[in-house]
Amino acid sequence: MAGLSTDFILKKEGEESVLDYAIRISDIASRSIPLEKRKVRAQFFTPKEVSNFMADMFTIKDKREIRLLDPGAGVGNLTAAFCNKILSSKCKHSIEVDAYENDLELVPFLKNVLEMCKKELEDQGHAMTYVIHKEDFVLHNERHFMNFENCGSYDYVISNPPYYKLDKTSSQAVLMRKLISAHPNIYALFMVLSAKMLKPEGELVFITPRSFCSGMYYKNFRKWFLQTVRISHIHTFESRRDIFADEVLQENILIKAVKSDKTQSSVKITSSKSKIFDTLNEMIVEKDDMFFRKNGYTFIRIPSSCDDVKILRLVDAWPNTLNELGLEVSTGPVVVFRTRENVNYSIERAEKEVPLIWMHNFHDMEIKWPAIRRNKPNSIYVNEDTKSLLLPVKNYVLLKRFSSKEQRKRLYASVLLREKFPFETIGIENHVNYIHKINGEMSKEEAVGVAALLNSRFIDNYFRSLNGNTQVNAIEMRSLPLPHISKIVEIGKTVLKTQGHADLNQITCSVLQIGDMNLICQGVVK
Repeated sequence: MAGLSTDFILKKEGEESVLDYAIRISDIASRSIPLEKRKVRAQFFTPKEVSNFMADMFTIKDKREIRLLDPGAGVGNLTAAFCNKILSSKCKHSIEVDAYENDLELVPFLKNVLEMCKKELEDQGHAMTYVIHKEDFVLHNERHFMNFENCGSYDYVISNPPYYKLDKTSSQAVLMRKLISAHPNIYALFMVLSAKMLKPEGELVFITPRSFCSGMYYKNFRKWFLQTVRISHIHTFESRRDIFADEVLQENILIKAVKSDKTQSSVKITSSKSKIFDTLNEMIVEKDDMFFRKNGYTFIRIPSSCDDVKILRLVDAWPNTLNELGLEVSTGPVVVFRTRENVNYSIERAEKEVPLIWMHNFHDMEIKWPAIRRNKPNSIYVNEDTKSLLLPVKNYVLLKRFSSKEQRKRLYASVLLREKFPFETIGIENHVNYIHKINGEMSKEEAVGVAALLNSRFIDNYFRSLNGNTQVNAIEMRSLPLPHISKIVEIGKTVLKTQGHADLNQITCSVLQIGDMNLICQGVVK
């Protein structure tokens, strides 16, 4: 089907809906364009069930005149789902659609879908006009970035935007430099521009990665977005891998927002095990439980149960943060590919070498070294080139920077004790964060107490609501509420007395007097 002319026609089969027709068209497009080519273009067509669910998130009722924007339309699955919703309405509507798609290979498919939507709507007494914009959505509408007033003209925006990082010097990134730092992901630009282009009380529904909810890069974006729109509904999926058949591994969410300055009291959160929505859970969360403000940052937290909310409230009441306890979290300074000539893969350590600690050196609460892993250097030379990369050997809490949603835990902490590493300095690889005392050194009890707390099921549950990334960012760790240092020391002492046989959950809950963790997760403890 590659190389189709712009006027080819694919007929509707039997009683299929316009969405079924669009899904069939997207299947043909998927087969005609190689997967690797679509990955480069960030083309992943929205599945039928997800498209339907997104369309149902809108409130349309008796609105007769409708302007719909579909940025990054692909072959039109989402517009078709929206039109399906219109077709089920008792009210007669007149709908104008602006669909953006700058991949000319997809435009013939998109045209077929929009023509079929138009025909079906008109056959049932509705009216529809559409325009396909063969333009870059962001650059074509850059004038909206210069105008911060409510000048939008669309009632609804529905989108599955592309997901890829932009070079910070690209034209699109330059437009967003005040809202997103470093290398922004293109999907965030789609969200900002769509919010700008909405009318007052207009609605947008997006499927996006969850990464904008936390992290330093999106700090200004979150502030602007939450001042411009009101998030009213978020849907999460238990499986990271299930939504798109083409192995999109980001944790995706569905988000509905309304361009409104009305006071918001709560947000609806729904979740399902998979994209077919066979099991749907729903809860209403108060805005203060969802929008978390600490250290000058705002995070969008997404609890998945009422028990999560109980844990959020308990931890939020703790009085301290790392900095308030005189602690700091930093990222391991050794980036191996930048200093290949200064690392050694052999287990035989030379005189002027010191340990290089990786994530695979974590073993429960301890750091095990050496621990040979293929293609991972075991040590780093001590010389003038590495002097700035090495750290003095002290008591540290080490934290894995990366995990996956499918892993049992999100936080993995271990203790590096000075007494077990008879070296003056040590190397910590860049995929590892380390917590250290700003002035001086943590005691053994403090280090073990902090690590035990971070490894507890209680804190891991809290952190999952706060962070949906595979990366454990320093900004979230700095904002994590912590109990009084005396409680942390008591946890550390209790763990050390067990001589490696500690039940971290039981010890943490006992010392902090928060009840049994298992009962909390069953909704028993109030």
